[in-house]
Amino acid sequence: MNSTKTARSLRAGASISVLALAAPLMGVAASAHAAVTISSAATANMVCSGGTCAPTAASAVLNVGDLETLLASGNVAVTTTGSGVQAKDINVKAALAWSSTGALTLDANRSIAIDQAMSIAGFSGLTLDTSARNGTLSFGKKGHVGFADLSSALTINGAGYTLVNTIAALASAIKTNPTGDYALAAGYDASADGTYASSPVSTTFEGAFEGLGNTISHLAIDMTDRQPYVYIGLFANLGTGASIDNLALSKVNIAGPKGRHGGEIGGLVGQNLGLLFGDSVSGKVLGRKNGSTGGLVGLNYTGGAIVNCFSSAAVSSDKGGLVGDLVGASLGTISNSSATGAVKAGLNNEAGGLVGENQGTIVASYATGSVTSGYDSWVGGLVAENENSISQSYATGAVTGGSESKVGGLVGDNYASTSTISDSYSTGTVTGGGTLGGLIGYDGSTAGNNVDSYWDTTTSGITNLSQGAGNIANDPGITGLTTAQFQSGLPAGFDPSIWGENAGINGGLPYLLANPPPS
Repeated sequence: MNSTKTARSLRAGASISVLALAAPLMGVAASAHAAVTISSAATANMVCSGGTCAPTAASAVLNVGDLETLLASGNVAVTTTGSGVQAKDINVKAALAWSSTGALTLDANRSIAIDQAMSIAGFSGLTLDTSARNGTLSFGKKGHVGFADLSSALTINGAGYTLVNTIAALASAIKTNPTGDYALAAGYDASADGTYASSPVSTTFEGAFEGLGNTISHLAIDMTDRQPYVYIGLFANLGTGASIDNLALSKVNIAGPKGRHGGEIGGLVGQNLGLLFGDSVSGKVLGRKNGSTGGLVGLNYTGGAIVNCFSSAAVSSDKGGLVGDLVGASLGTISNSSATGAVKAGLNNEAGGLVGENQGTIVASYATGSVTSGYDSWVGGLVAENENSISQSYATGAVTGGSESKVGGLVGDNYASTSTISDSYSTGTVTGGGTLGGLIGYDGSTAGNNVDSYWDTTTSGITNLSQGAGNIANDPGITGLTTAQFQSGLPAGFDPSIWGENAGINGGLPYLLANPPPS
């Protein structure tokens, strides 16, 4: 998803809700017909004249071949605003390519979704405009934009972007101008770079980086020496108001330092104070000792926001760390995000399927990977230790802790008296030594802070209906349900505008309408 306008507002000091960023995603799905769709179907309800293509009805189609023919002759603007007609979004559903100097503008009243490849073979230009209030730029599994010529012009929401096509070029550009706006021109295989001894982009980044749906593969970082506390990732440190959007990292292999102080270690960013939007990571991330380790981010610091991001990385830590498949520790906001990778940790760790330690807000997110940790650990299917707020979220992975651990299907330790869990559930098997609970291993929150939250008594192995929390019998707000009861309808308190149930989705269990599991 692209959030360039929002990121710019954040850099200017505006107060913007992260939930407002995520909300349009559900709106796009709900009003998909109020869109201009570029596809292989015949052009319909669309008129092209004088270099501008505009709809004559709220639902319109522009044939991709017709568009390519127009681009061969000059510049073309595709807009959602016609004479007396206002569509909302522009959806690119067919591969689009051109080699002429004709430039393309996509101007949407709300959002732009690019679900197929867009290839700009010659020296040309691309302008993408979305709504400043609630518009996003998103990329589907096959969607990305590629530029053959780095001199081509890219403008997103009024800002000009410098195109780069290697990690070295990106690092050099940011070192020269840390507040600049940059975009990845094409996918990049970092195998030729060898193994980095520290973060490739070591300068604190204060600008905007747009991945355009492209992938950087085989990034390798290994800090074998015993350095002091460090930030490790493709980007060491993302500053306040900066953003990284629509970037995929594939097959990373990252290991933190061996020193006793550890560090903040993530595939994409070591420490995040900015905005991550629509980013993903796969591969392996290792935090050897102490510190915070996450597939995407090591530490999501106060003010940091992670929206619509995903990790399938295998994340591990030797001892004494905060470990999560998406984020090691979070003091900021996480929304509409997910993790599916396994988390494995040694003794004295806080290990969670999504986040190790949460001191911020988690909403509309889920984790499905298994979580395992050793002696005297806090282990949760979603979060190991929750010190603030979790809502509208779930975990389905198996959770295992060593002796003297606190182990819960959703949260290992609901630590603070003010901690809250609402409208959430877990289904994973809960095993190990210590304090075990179907939803929460150990609940230290004030009675009544947990509301409308559930665990699956069929799959968890916790069949005692009083054991929603391991330390408090019949902890208020926590209810055990069988799998059949979960599948028979949404649990009490689950908003049907947020949650859905379908036999063919998520095994018939509740899923988030705005953040569904992969099909």
